[in-house]
Amino acid sequence: MNPPYASHGDSALDVAGRANGPSGGGSIVPAANDYDLLPYPSMPICYTQPAHLAALAVLFGIAPPPVSHARVLELGCASGGNIIPLAARFPDSSFLGIDLSHRHIADGTGRIAGSGLRNIRLQHGDLTALDLAGQTFDYIICHGVFSWVPKAAQDAIFRICQAALTPNGMATISYNVLPGWHLRSAIRDLCLRYAGEKGSPRDRVAQARSALSQIAAASQDDGPYSLLMRTEASRLKDVPASYILGEFLAPDNSPCHVGQFIDRAAEHGLDYLCETDLLAAVPPTLNADLRSRVSSFDTGNRSRAEQDIDFLTGRMFRRSVLVRRTPAAHTACADRLQSLHVSSSLRADPGRTTGQETVFTDPQSRPITVSDPIVTEVLSGLGNAYPNTVSVNALTAPFKAIPGAEGRIRQAIFSLVLAGRTTVSVLPAVAGHWDQDFPVAWPIARAEAASGQPWLTTLLHTAIPALPILRELLPYMDGKHDRAALCVRLADAILRGAVAVTVPSTDEAPHPGSVAAHNLEQTLRHLAYHGILMPA
Repeated sequence: MNPPYASHGDSALDVAGRANGPSGGGSIVPAANDYDLLPYPSMPICYTQPAHLAALAVLFGIAPPPVSHARVLELGCASGGNIIPLAARFPDSSFLGIDLSHRHIADGTGRIAGSGLRNIRLQHGDLTALDLAGQTFDYIICHGVFSWVPKAAQDAIFRICQAALTPNGMATISYNVLPGWHLRSAIRDLCLRYAGEKGSPRDRVAQARSALSQIAAASQDDGPYSLLMRTEASRLKDVPASYILGEFLAPDNSPCHVGQFIDRAAEHGLDYLCETDLLAAVPPTLNADLRSRVSSFDTGNRSRAEQDIDFLTGRMFRRSVLVRRTPAAHTACADRLQSLHVSSSLRADPGRTTGQETVFTDPQSRPITVSDPIVTEVLSGLGNAYPNTVSVNALTAPFKAIPGAEGRIRQAIFSLVLAGRTTVSVLPAVAGHWDQDFPVAWPIARAEAASGQPWLTTLLHTAIPALPILRELLPYMDGKHDRAALCVRLADAILRGAVAVTVPSTDEAPHPGSVAAHNLEQTLRHLAYHGILMPA
């Protein structure tokens, strides 16, 4: 899960260290220095998981590099919040992170030392002068960098990917796209004008935020500009200052058309495969001509088709996957799901189910209506297994004797994958259950809770808020403390006023022990649902 405030994630640094700000005003301080003073919150980015990228390759008919023994490079790694948890999950793989900010590298290196990990290294470096000494990598991640650096650094990113990828390797690069980002460019212009050129990064962000808030408050009409000001002021009110620094005050922010990105990648010997979330797949309402252009083998036609999608949807941000060679099959296929593992948080909603149709909803209450009873049974089982994955083989096996059932199941799951409602992986993911006698939280999350970090990384490579009750309990979920001991610790935290808890409804005054037991159970259910608990 991407952070809710971010459109570009972990590291919006100027990897070339250019000192000149954009024309029209703004900061003249090099971005790398800014991020030494105001570090970016380095968080897990779900779509960058090698197991997910490898599953996309399988869907497109490519044999991906083995994930369990992969070599992974992250360009613009910040303090390692994305790849450190991956290194913990895949101890037989190796990870290298590059970042221009000395502060980011120092913070991340300290975290690695405390974790005891031996398969990851963070390195200070300028991408335009980076020498990898002939090293090659199976997966390259470049999240939150490309749009926020000058063209020379963008070219360097392409060159590194082309030179360092193994033959079947995959690179994922995120960037702001047009025409959708045209709307947000007005906010950037405003922030640059009112942030000023002096003062600390935090001071400049405060000035920009104040100006946007005042202009939004003064915009009372219902016109599109006033609506934009109010929407963005509300969206940015509570986001970290470092996000505003990177997205709106960095020396560079150059969104591009996806067609330009694809064409530039091709000039460097890289082929466009797909989007990591597949949400840029062809919408079902598009006409046959556009569908044929997307299905075309020709890179130029694919480029134009993807651009048409952005014009139709107003998409502002992309997470594109590049490969060194064009796949034999240039479209994803439902039949290739069979060897993969999927997970989904969809649950049947009895209150919205009528007749022969079952309505499933996700945590955002988005509905999906299913009329096929076999698909309904499969999706119910998938939802009950969440957050664990289930292999598509296991989902279809009970229905082999029913003609056409396996195909219907695969097509239904494939539609959910394309819509971003189901995740897909080449490896299973298994989390612990809430009712274990000796609950064990994932060591990475335990360390994050103990450090006071405001979020916790899950086994699903997502982030959840580090609520006070979690910071109190997780350091003790190490397999040495049973539920009774955890309950005592929680009762003490409640008495100290360290955590706010819910009180179970009762006719009598609740006993502190029962309050602690009730909240411990709710907390363990919460941790199990989000994939923080380890399997027994």
